[in-house]
Amino acid sequence: MRYDVLVIGAGAAGLIATRELGKAGCRVCLLEASDNAGGRISTINDGFPEPAAAGPEFIHGNLNLTLQIVQEAGLTLEPVSGNMIPVKKGKWMVDEAYDAYWDEFMNQLYLLEEDCSLADFLDRYFKAGKYASLRRSIQGFAEGFDLAELNRASAIFARQEWSHQQEPQYRIEGGYGKMINYLLGQCQRQHSDVHFNQPVHKIEHGTNAVTAYTASGECFEAGRIIITVPLGVLQNNSIIFSPAIEDQMTATRQLGFGSVIKLLFLFKRNFWKDYADDIGFILSDQQIPTWWTQAPKESNLLTGWLGGPEAALMSNLSNEALLQNALDSLASIFNRPAAELQNQLLHYKIISWQNNPYIKGGYSYMTVDSVSAKSKLAMPVANSIYFAGEAYYTGESQGTVEAALQSGMNTAQKLIASL
Repeated sequence: MRYDVLVIGAGAAGLIATRELGKAGCRVCLLEASDNAGGRISTINDGFPEPAAAGPEFIHGNLNLTLQIVQEAGLTLEPVSGNMIPVKKGKWMVDEAYDAYWDEFMNQLYLLEEDCSLADFLDRYFKAGKYASLRRSIQGFAEGFDLAELNRASAIFARQEWSHQQEPQYRIEGGYGKMINYLLGQCQRQHSDVHFNQPVHKIEHGTNAVTAYTASGECFEAGRIIITVPLGVLQNNSIIFSPAIEDQMTATRQLGFGSVIKLLFLFKRNFWKDYADDIGFILSDQQIPTWWTQAPKESNLLTGWLGGPEAALMSNLSNEALLQNALDSLASIFNRPAAELQNQLLHYKIISWQNNPYIKGGYSYMTVDSVSAKSKLAMPVANSIYFAGEAYYTGESQGTVEAALQSGMNTAQKLIASL
């Protein structure tokens, strides 16, 4: 059967694109490499008393499309609460949420007119010595929050993003997986064909004609194709294009795509409440630096987070080594023996997204070259190949589920208009 449109990847972008195309009356085939929908959205149920998020967990602010789908699906939002507490060298700095020079840094950043990397910006205005602590804070924030490399990350984009850190945050009760199930159900009710366990490794294309070849030896034909696989998959040349699309592949490599390791630790009791009742996030100087609770919900789950270049390096370690690093980090943060914490540990899961062959990383970040690269990738190739996903989104909320949803929606509408 020949389709109107093939969609590659059943993550948030692929699902909402498929839904919009189906609504418009297109015959759509959705191909997903793994055995389930969601991509980096993954909810773990085994071993945990409540669903635990292996990937995206938070809604960062009042995001229009995400909240619209939440309402459509009849899902419930849970506000996130709790203080953000820095811990340096084992000392809890409850009254020092930011570095003393943070305001000076942001003020200088607002004066920047021509973009440069964060590394160049720091070297220009905040040299080591007096600003050593600030530089460590900026590096930790860029790597931990944006998964970015300082020598590639856009300073102007950091200014835009870091100015909006006080927005409310939410979780979806039961996890983002419920949103994915809702979108998948809508695609299936529109009679779009959905195939799992079909990783695409080659795409042949001409004007208004594409053929996708999967690892199982099957091929699927359509007039157009939307590629929504994670950016890391394209950057690693996991899909071959014939004829080659060198300009677009060069553009994908100009975008930033960082690594992340997420650690889900279920303890016998929430011992962190021995230190403070209102802990939301802990930002430390340990090897696994960032931890958060499920506040305001009562829970014995503590989530660890390591992002950026260090996460890429540590993705090569075994689970046992990562577990020990995490326990040592918590031991230093809470001034408790690591052995005691291990005895308190009921269950754990460590997710190194870099090692997933169909993901190959965490999410994207803006580089100095991202604006021009995204402009190039926004243009379809020979009216046949379109790209969608959080990495290609140009609005606010970069690197989020909202970005993926908006990109998938916008790309589907652009394709429909071309028909």
